[in-house]
Amino acid sequence: MKKVLIIASGGGHTGHSIALAEYLIDMGIEVDFIIPENDTWTRNSVINYGNVVSETPKFLDPSESLYKGILRAPIAIIKSLAKVKSGYKLVIASGSNHSISTGLALWLKGSDIIVFESTERFLEPSRTIKTLGKISKLIAFQWEEQLKFNDKKGKVVGPFLGKLKYNIKDEGYILVSAGSYGYKKLFDALSKTNLENIVLQTGKVDPKPYIASHPEWKVFQFDPNLEKYIASASIVITHFGRTAVESALKYKKPTILAPNIEWKWMQNEIRIKESEIMAKKLNAYYLPPNSLNENSIMEAIKYTKNLIPYSYNDGALELAKIVNSIL
Repeated sequence: MKKVLIIASGGGHTGHSIALAEYLIDMGIEVDFIIPENDTWTRNSVINYGNVVSETPKFLDPSESLYKGILRAPIAIIKSLAKVKSGYKLVIASGSNHSISTGLALWLKGSDIIVFESTERFLEPSRTIKTLGKISKLIAFQWEEQLKFNDKKGKVVGPFLGKLKYNIKDEGYILVSAGSYGYKKLFDALSKTNLENIVLQTGKVDPKPYIASHPEWKVFQFDPNLEKYIASASIVITHFGRTAVESALKYKKPTILAPNIEWKWMQNEIRIKESEIMAKKLNAYYLPPNSLNENSIMEAIKYTKNLIPYSYNDGALELAKIVNSIL
């Protein structure tokens, strides 16, 4: 039986990995995963699609400085070499720092590498593409704008969407989620509105104040099956990440994109510009961080109701076809 190893590196990278795995499985390909150490959310998310064969160190979080990553990288590579197994013909790496040390270790053990770029990149490549791209067989890009990062090895496949898990409905609520890290300023502003029908995922932000202030809201920290809430929402308010793509392109929900500048990774001008580009690519409403308050949220909701998201080919399916042809 054909087999492939996917490095599912957490957060939106795990979502991309699952979208790809779904189509690979349909093609009769067995999927194994490597995930970050102690990442319970990713483990619970991928467990229904394949075996988790190893957990390897994530040497740099998006909220940390590059300096820390440089110091940790050699140790992460050594640990990854000890933890990963040889024997995989093909390894698919997601566009995360975690994939760098793990992908390099697997390449040193004889595996070919395919790496796919993150959805959020438009103006400059990720460190993963800069490093693993040099040793990879193929770089899969999700947008035409990414092809300039490496037009020799690169191929544009489209944004990774994955198979619909739920019927698209409108149950009248607004879903608010800012990924695994959360966005306190957004949640605090939302809390000052008179909105009642809210489903709120807070991530690492403490949910207790919102539960206390709004007992009528459904509030939780994490749900690995957030997609069920996306599928039935009227509007989705989310950060610059995979949830925006799933909401707008996969489930065709009017979407408000609110970039989270509390996240260190977002604290530069390039990331802000890229978030603006993504909003245009999705036909989502862009809510700038410098104008985020309860009034701007209400205005965004009013305007967004009339927005119709754009359509794209599913890049996860296109990459799965390529992988199947290689194996």
